[in-house]
Amino acid sequence: MSLRRVLVLEGSARFLAKSAGLGLQIINLRSTDDLPVQVRELCREVQVVDFYSLDRISDTVLALHSQAPFSAIICQAESLQTVAGYLNDLLGLPGTSLATARLVSDKFALREQLRARRLSSAASAIAHSAEQLEIFTRENGPAIAKPRSGSGSWGVMRLERASDAASAWQWALKAGMTELLVETLLVGPEISLEFFSVAGQHIPLAATTKEVNERFVEVGHAVPAALTKRQFEQCQELVAAVLDTVGIQWGPSHTEVILTADGPEVVETHCRRAGGHINELVRLVYGVDMEELVFRHAAGQEIPLSGQPEANGAAAVRWLGAETGVVTSVYGVDEVADDSYVSEVSVLAPGTRSHGLRWAGDYLGHLIALGATPEEAMARASSLERKIRFVVEPEPLVSGCNARGVTREATDLLSLLNP
Repeated sequence: MSLRRVLVLEGSARFLAKSAGLGLQIINLRSTDDLPVQVRELCREVQVVDFYSLDRISDTVLALHSQAPFSAIICQAESLQTVAGYLNDLLGLPGTSLATARLVSDKFALREQLRARRLSSAASAIAHSAEQLEIFTRENGPAIAKPRSGSGSWGVMRLERASDAASAWQWALKAGMTELLVETLLVGPEISLEFFSVAGQHIPLAATTKEVNERFVEVGHAVPAALTKRQFEQCQELVAAVLDTVGIQWGPSHTEVILTADGPEVVETHCRRAGGHINELVRLVYGVDMEELVFRHAAGQEIPLSGQPEANGAAAVRWLGAETGVVTSVYGVDEVADDSYVSEVSVLAPGTRSHGLRWAGDYLGHLIALGATPEEAMARASSLERKIRFVVEPEPLVSGCNARGVTREATDLLSLLNP
């Protein structure tokens, strides 16, 4: 029997390693030739490509497809979801379509769609000036302003009053933006729902609790979230309806939700598994690896899911950061790694430049700890985090935000595929 031929866009070594032993012929397209030899050997072919050239990507993929047809396209990279959707449509393959990928990438279009389906009551608008931000805040009360297409909490700003609009718009101009999405501030605990869909059947796997700093940057997650049965049922019902609305048919999804006093409200959804090592937390607690399931599905294997799995304890991740400057040394990592409750710990090497903690791209490392309850796991992770110390040498930093390139990458790729 011939192997199923699968196209994978980007993918970390850790992710690609999960295809081992599944009888797949992997063709991997990536922007840099950075795969370790042992992972590269899992792939039939690895090509370095320019994802910004849609014509070249199309020509490359069509040529590969003509040699031997692909049965699936796999992509977990946020910035490449629209490219994957475009290629699915081009080759007539199952999976996320361009229309779906474009909708979930455009936070304003998503909010409009959810309101039209009565799945959201939050007001939203696109502002092209500080004055428009002011008007929205006066009419709707406290608000959140953020890029229309962004990730990693980059550029998320709270407008408590209309007078906050000027500084938010000044930030947007410095970041090279000409518009901001502004939405009603949703008040309440934030969680995320991790689902896996098979032929349009949406299976809830986990609810994840989040801890964020004053800039809305996530500093910790815990699985499972401490929800009542009723809260989980309400969230599950809402998210399943959202996934139907945006057209997700198969694979993992990640949906962020605020538990407001009036019930759950969706912040945004994604047609990929969650970042932030949430996949690892779900694996540790529920024994389900969403990344492995993607490859198993591509291999034509039955997905062993019929409903939410049973939790076994809890797990939490904490993100590590430091003040601005250059990291000259790191202490405490070995001690933390030796703790019997630590699943993994990883830090960037000395010489790394630290920018503080303005968005997810500023993380210097992470650690994952286990516990009997999510509260215990998070408390333990927080305690262990304090044992890791970064020594930083102050250094003048170039003005601007190092997040810009990543977010503009996502925005530019999206613009390639807009009509």
